[in-house]
Amino acid sequence: MSIVVWQCVLFTVSIQHGHDAAKIDTIFCFVGLGMSANRKSEILELTLNTYLQSSDFNGMGVMKLTRSGDVALTRELIADGQLDLVRGDGHSNPHIKALPVEPIEVQLRKIDKGGLVGCLYPTPQLLAEHDAGAGEVAPYTRALKEGAPQLSYRAFDLRALEWYRNDPRFSFDFDDIHGRILQKDGTQIADRTVVRDGLEFFEFGFAYDDDMHRAIAAFIRYLHDLPEALQVEMEKHELNGSYKLHPDFFRTQIIGDFPEKMSIYDAFLQEKMQINRFCKQMGKPPLFRSEFAELKRPNGFGILLRPTKKEFRDFALLLDQLLSDDLNRDFFKGDVELNRYLTDEDGKRVTQSKGTIQLLEEWIGTKFRPSDPNPVEKMFTNFRTVRKERQKPAHKVEDNEFDQKYVVDQRALVCNAFDAVRTLRMVLENHPAAKKHEVTGYLREAKVWTM
Repeated sequence: MSIVVWQCVLFTVSIQHGHDAAKIDTIFCFVGLGMSANRKSEILELTLNTYLQSSDFNGMGVMKLTRSGDVALTRELIADGQLDLVRGDGHSNPHIKALPVEPIEVQLRKIDKGGLVGCLYPTPQLLAEHDAGAGEVAPYTRALKEGAPQLSYRAFDLRALEWYRNDPRFSFDFDDIHGRILQKDGTQIADRTVVRDGLEFFEFGFAYDDDMHRAIAAFIRYLHDLPEALQVEMEKHELNGSYKLHPDFFRTQIIGDFPEKMSIYDAFLQEKMQINRFCKQMGKPPLFRSEFAELKRPNGFGILLRPTKKEFRDFALLLDQLLSDDLNRDFFKGDVELNRYLTDEDGKRVTQSKGTIQLLEEWIGTKFRPSDPNPVEKMFTNFRTVRKERQKPAHKVEDNEFDQKYVVDQRALVCNAFDAVRTLRMVLENHPAAKKHEVTGYLREAKVWTM
């Protein structure tokens, strides 16, 4: 029976019993409040069921609120902290609560201005009142049941995904911003209970604390997709403290924007390619023997996912192989002497090949007269710093160790190498035959990430 019918019946009964107008009004108010409370309960139940019973923790579209007065009642539920409204103006998809919701006063102000638009979600307060996460063993599934935004994230120790990296059944790909794990086609997962088995696909990024210590970062939504046992295992590696997402991981994954800068590893390789283009314009052989186009890197040329002494030493070796070891001796022919001639203890003449750093130093010394010699001197210091770091393991046996300091050491070393090739490119850019306009903006302005 509708509210109007009930009011008419009550009005008739009131006249027969001699109620006055004030008492009749009181009865009308009582009935209206009762019906409003019932409808509020219905709206809350619909929203809770939609959120908890959908596979993706979806919100309830406001189009389902078709009764007269639903907008006002929903506004009251939002004001009471029981529902949240996601309009889709902060994240493009209002059917998931991707980000933290706006403050209540902002939600109400937008309703008053633009109406009830988007999807409704139970607040964490309402979910807690209904024990929505009770009994859920998987910690990140439980977080969603308790109302966590799907694109909120957790930070983990770098060793959290170690097992997958070492398992040949999985493809483990990552760059300086994010990575993913894929089960390889044709591989079999063992038919036994293994905590880490059962993963087919997983995406992650990187985050940093105030001391620039690196951590793995993963969104709650992707963590929820992991098997229950693996969620429990991942939680053991979860880090406390404040970790911020890599800026370009945030831009590409949350804002949906293009990267702000270029990886220093890619920029290093691009500088080498630019140098070789200048060499061709000068009528010379390429200064570097190898090139990696289309942002393809040699294996191992990137950040250390496992910051150990061994991995850092391996990286230092690779970096020197891409830097001074990669210098082409043919470039110097006809301009400087490629060998040095010595006399041994028996008085015989001995020929020794000059090192590539020395050849480059002599060549620039004869061809280039800078007004300020300091940048060029620093360039050769950087060349030799990389070479020296590469040579350290050759002189003693070292035990391996895991330490975040190698993240810092690698960052410093690759910065030295990048500064060296960037300065070298600017030296060659001064040649009359060089076409300066060919240097792209991100290289000229050094828009690179050093993280």
